[in-house]
Amino acid sequence: MKHLLLISAIILIGFALMYWLWPQTRSLPIIKQVNMHQLEDVHKDTYEVANGKIKLLSFYYTNCPDICPLTMMDFTDLQNKLKNEGLFGEKVELVAITLDPVHDTKEVIQNYAKLFNADPTGWKWVRGTEEVTKEVADDLQMVYSKLEGGFLAHGTTMYLLDEKNQLRALYDMANPGEPVNTEKIVVDILTLLEN
Repeated sequence: MKHLLLISAIILIGFALMYWLWPQTRSLPIIKQVNMHQLEDVHKDTYEVANGKIKLLSFYYTNCPDICPLTMMDFTDLQNKLKNEGLFGEKVELVAITLDPVHDTKEVIQNYAKLFNADPTGWKWVRGTEEVTKEVADDLQMVYSKLEGGFLAHGTTMYLLDEKNQLRALYDMANPGEPVNTEKIVVDILTLLEN
């Protein structure tokens, strides 16, 4: 009987050690395939969506008084973190899509990007026609509408896409009381790169 208890204990300890010492792999679910349309890169000509890179995508507009500029400041932080990891532009891009292509011309966006020290090698500022912008937003289930005075009401979600343009994670944009959790986003990006 003692031998049986001893063998059982050894087996249980063995399973416990395997569980704790076995490499823990983490993966992000595939939420959906995203159908991106051709967009204009304001620092080049067109933005190549099917470029095999991971993308963190956020919608914004340059007249936005609060959430958009706060989020773009967090994008500046992400830009620095991704550069430190050696990923920025090479394997990962930040993509900012304007919701107001009528007001946000190429020149307006270029000047806005300078406010955040955006490096266009890995931080892509893009725009489309009003129709294309609506199609892209609808595909991501991002709702927005025009208000008086040149303002927009819009959703506050950011989207992490993998190399195949599959949606893998959603994040909240910044607000005055809570910045973007850039650490979690970098961890998720690294997870995608490992899998």
